[in-house]
Amino acid sequence: MEYSLLNKGGKKHVVFYGNIVPSSRSKFLEITNDFPNSAQKQWVLEVGELEYIDSAGLGMLIELNEKANENGIKVSLSGANTMVKRMFELSKFEELFEIID
Repeated sequence: MEYSLLNKGGKKHVVFYGNIVPSSRSKFLEITNDFPNSAQKQWVLEVGELEYIDSAGLGMLIELNEKANENGIKVSLSGANTMVKRMFELSKFEELFEIID
């Protein structure tokens, strides 16, 4: 997994590429390390370029959301393809995140 950080319209956007799997954990830690110093209190995780996410990846997104909440940050998910969106639905992510099509 790779990612890039962008500032758009007063929000921080994290654009994910590739696959979110167990080996992605260090990248997630890099992202969460930015939370305490973030001026933006709304972050959008752009997942449209994700090819695959497994159960460990879903767990990492949940952990990222918890750390964001601890820092007063609201996280949304945006642009999921059909396969990733299905994983979010099965995991009831709409109860944890705002999901933007």
